[in-house]
Amino acid sequence: MMKNNKIGVGIIGANTTNWASKSHIPALKLIPEFDLAAVSTTRMSTAKAAADQFGARYAFDNESDLVNCPDVDLVVIAVKVPYHYKLVKAAIEAGKMIYCEWPLGNGTTEAQHLASLAADRGLRTFTGLQAISLPETVYLKRVIAEGLIGEVLSSSVIGSAGGWASSRTTDDLYLLDPANGASMIEIPFAHTLAAFVDVLSGYKTVNAVLARRRQEVPLLATGEKVPQLTYDQIVLSGTLENGSVASMHYRSGISAGTNFLWEINGTKGDIVITGNLGHYQLSTVQLQYSATGNKLTPLVIPDDYLSKSTIIPDQPVHGMYYAYQTVLNDIKNNTRHFPDFESGVRMHKFLDQIYESAASKLV
Repeated sequence: MMKNNKIGVGIIGANTTNWASKSHIPALKLIPEFDLAAVSTTRMSTAKAAADQFGARYAFDNESDLVNCPDVDLVVIAVKVPYHYKLVKAAIEAGKMIYCEWPLGNGTTEAQHLASLAADRGLRTFTGLQAISLPETVYLKRVIAEGLIGEVLSSSVIGSAGGWASSRTTDDLYLLDPANGASMIEIPFAHTLAAFVDVLSGYKTVNAVLARRRQEVPLLATGEKVPQLTYDQIVLSGTLENGSVASMHYRSGISAGTNFLWEINGTKGDIVITGNLGHYQLSTVQLQYSATGNKLTPLVIPDDYLSKSTIIPDQPVHGMYYAYQTVLNDIKNNTRHFPDFESGVRMHKFLDQIYESAASKLV
């Protein structure tokens, strides 16, 4: 294991065109301590094509061979949510470190079982809530803790999720069915929520409204109308553990106006974070700050929070690069800065609270 002081990575779901190829692999290639040892897909032809393109030594057409490959130290699960449980469980049984894309499981029960199995084996685990490790998040957390805007009074987020207003291809249809555990609340909302509570604090009281306003949406390839079964409007309000008042509103589609706005209001000033899409974890955002009574000006992230060794491409590689840097530091230093499986379980449980709060007032 860890030959030549490198961490051998095996990616399940690494073909030449999917999410892993656009984010995980380019990010890993920028960090010399990681070595892309193996890739697997469901077909040997696509696995070999990915191995050739990305320089992996091994190509497999099944998860068993990958998780048991002696050159693989860290197994990355980068496939659709319904397959997470089976694949993570295989990696646990092989005794490997595991990075699983968020959501950890298709619901809380699966996530709890996986976390328990991994804990029993004493394995290092990572849940892909990468928004927490973004330089923007880390810096915001620090300046707020240091009192840049004084005591936080309130915070609000509005976000456009982009998807869930149409379906690009038939492959995306699984996002429109809540049974698959990959709806708007689990993906853009939960990713942003992870950063929100990390920067400020957790929710003390919860009041939620969920609505399914789009009953059907077009399949862009053909114009055919297909059922849209998930909640495409999410409103969460309440008080945080630090006493401040908070609200979040996520909606499907793209707005002609605001698509991502996060305001943090304090007794000495305000911080405003803006972007073009409500997927905070993978979108480029701008930070601004104003002392009370003054105009907003850019809030520049110091160089200490940014990579000094290489130029990082824009999102989504940007976010995954800092995720893997945090994972690397946790492995090397035996720290717990990146979300682990237990963190994933806590997020799953909080989403359950939102569903429970909204149950009596569904629209």
